[in-house]
Amino acid sequence: MAHVPRTRPLAIVLATLLLATGCAATRDRRAAYLQLIHPEQRPPIVAGYAAADSLFGAPEASERGDGIAESHRPALEALIRRFAPTLVLPSGDAAPEHGRANQLLPTDPRLFGAVLRVDRIAAAPYGISDTFSVALDGLSPDSLATLVESSLEYRTRPDEIDVRYFDFPGESPAAWWKSYARLRAGADSAAWSKPTVWAHPFVEADGRVVVQYWYFYAFNDYLGNHEGDWEHVNVALSAGQDSVAEVHYFFHGRSVRLPQGRYAPSIHDGTHPIVFVGGRANTVMNIPMKIFAGERNSGSHGNYPYAGEWEAAAGLGHTESVYRADGDSQRVVLHDRFRVVLTPEPSRIDYRRNPEVLRDWVWLLLPVRWGYPSAPSLGGSLRMTDVGNRAPFGPAFNSGWDRTAPGLGYSSFNLRRVPRVQSYLEDLVQPWYYLFAFRHPRFVHDPRGLLERRELERLGLAPRSGGAERGLGSPLLGMHVGLPRGTFADRYHISPGFSLWRNFWLKARFGSVEFMGGYQRFRQEQGGAGTLFLYPFTASAVFRGPEGRVRPYASLGAGAYGWESRRHLPGSDSQLVTSNWSLGGNVGLGLEYYLRPKMALDVSMRVHEAVSPGAVAGIPERRLRFFTLWVGHYVRF
Repeated sequence: MAHVPRTRPLAIVLATLLLATGCAATRDRRAAYLQLIHPEQRPPIVAGYAAADSLFGAPEASERGDGIAESHRPALEALIRRFAPTLVLPSGDAAPEHGRANQLLPTDPRLFGAVLRVDRIAAAPYGISDTFSVALDGLSPDSLATLVESSLEYRTRPDEIDVRYFDFPGESPAAWWKSYARLRAGADSAAWSKPTVWAHPFVEADGRVVVQYWYFYAFNDYLGNHEGDWEHVNVALSAGQDSVAEVHYFFHGRSVRLPQGRYAPSIHDGTHPIVFVGGRANTVMNIPMKIFAGERNSGSHGNYPYAGEWEAAAGLGHTESVYRADGDSQRVVLHDRFRVVLTPEPSRIDYRRNPEVLRDWVWLLLPVRWGYPSAPSLGGSLRMTDVGNRAPFGPAFNSGWDRTAPGLGYSSFNLRRVPRVQSYLEDLVQPWYYLFAFRHPRFVHDPRGLLERRELERLGLAPRSGGAERGLGSPLLGMHVGLPRGTFADRYHISPGFSLWRNFWLKARFGSVEFMGGYQRFRQEQGGAGTLFLYPFTASAVFRGPEGRVRPYASLGAGAYGWESRRHLPGSDSQLVTSNWSLGGNVGLGLEYYLRPKMALDVSMRVHEAVSPGAVAGIPERRLRFFTLWVGHYVRF
């Protein structure tokens, strides 16, 4: 077969393809993504380990040109089937059609990527200058090789940029679901309904064999919507390749590597890991988006080891709800239902001497986006920032290809399961978290003991050293109770304040110094004859206990104590208002219970003493004494 040159001008390549396919430029020029992405940027293809020969055999012994020696192929195919995972797919990620819910299944990407779309972008003035489509099935093997060769050139012309992608029908989740329902009922319904996984074994530098299982979904209907979705898990084998040594789960730029302490992977039939696929995004916008935009917000397709609430696992620190099957057999895809496809190392595919091999693997080698580049989503209007609304590149261009967890692009999620009683109590004191109240089990990322002190400080998991801590506290989402003492208690009620009712308090902490101010409203005992407002503004020295989930502290301070007395005049609607300032001080004891990396439940008791307003407020004592109970929150910055 003819040898394909290593380099060829991109314009000539595309012109050749146009002539070969007879494709005319289309009228549809959706250019919205040009304001949201850098069109010239793409990741590099990931090269394999030098030890690949020990796994795949000599490349020249491959009759198909995919770099897998025929003598090794049967054993590898048996190996990848033996350790293929069982998936529990997400609830709500299905298209209703004729009374049946067609679950969105991981499928063959070639069904999705049959037609390549190319947008030509003029660099100056910036904008689409032309667009056309290339039907890959209509290209000869040599033309496919030319396309791959030109696409892998890591350079662009100064005047034009090419954006290449596959395009799923529709421009929003509502349209995607309608298209998917039609596909599941159409001529290719059997192919779309066949679960498929692309299994890629590789050998680490130390000789251990790891099998990556890559799953392709036609689209992602979550907070960050996008067409095309590639997800994967790793199954690391024992030295004898007869059992599972580890399972690596990847989701949203995070990864969990099990076993991890007391946490172990769930294994089905001895060698098949069980993977729970995410998941629902419960937000205040969930119901409006479902009603008005036709979104499900149920399918991120991240791979998790357990069902439950995964905090700060999704984009922008969002919690993802991952569900059990609960008897829904449509959501459980057993390992033996999958078509498991042995996937070669891209660098070993010899398409120059065997262009015919690209009939099977051109999709793996092309650096194209799997879907329209940037789809509308909750955060999709942010310029040049990926908030989960961009179509991904293929597996060989993913930073997780041929890599274990944690690694480049997939930081470690250090797993901790929150005990049930603790979880419920924490839910009660987090009003902003009521969408997730009493959901269990809860899994959180807890890197304590893994990171250096400086990194823990940066993440907010430890106070900044010395005087560097900064924080704000308030009972705005809590309560602040004032309890008068002495003759103050004889004339005035206890003052329970909730949020802004009868009180407002705020403290700002800078290292070991704390500034606090606010007001508390006290009402007189006798028929509401009067009201006394107290509003201290103090500075305190803070003495903190050792860092931990629960941190005690003490404070000692002084400052200005303002007061305002309002007394009703008998027989009229008028009030006698008197106000003044005096000096005072306070002593406090408190506890901070850390609910989140930078958020604590703050409970404290303070004793205040200041100069009394005297007879104008009906308090004969010279000293004004009262206690306050603070139940609020403290946030580190």
